[in-house]
Amino acid sequence: MAILHCEIITPEGHAFTGEAEMVVVPGSEGGLGVLPRHQPIVSRLEVGEIRVRVSATEWRSFATADGYFSMQGDKAIALVEGAVATESIDVAVAEAKAVDARARIQQSEEGDEAVNRFRAERDLQYAENLLRIAHG
Repeated sequence: MAILHCEIITPEGHAFTGEAEMVVVPGSEGGLGVLPRHQPIVSRLEVGEIRVRVSATEWRSFATADGYFSMQGDKAIALVEGAVATESIDVAVAEAKAVDARARIQQSEEGDEAVNRFRAERDLQYAENLLRIAHG
């Protein structure tokens, strides 16, 4: 069986690097599954979950922020703002991130121009995604 080389890359480094039989990503137009020898594609990714089938019986799952996905030949690369393996999600940390993001959004609504509203909303989406996936 043909194999994909898969990478999930964040600004902090690689969240996953390895071989896969299939990768499913949260594309901007809906879920997108790719197999080896898929047509080349570049897609924007939404906040969601990337699933990597590493064998016929094993899937690896990652809660991810938004980003981009590229499939070229047998190489699948997801460049995302954040990614955490599902089994490594720290619920307390995710809840704290959500509280912080909500506070920054509130500050922005109250007129604090020092707050980056766009970043705060993205951070809230990611934190809520971590919690949703952790509670599965």
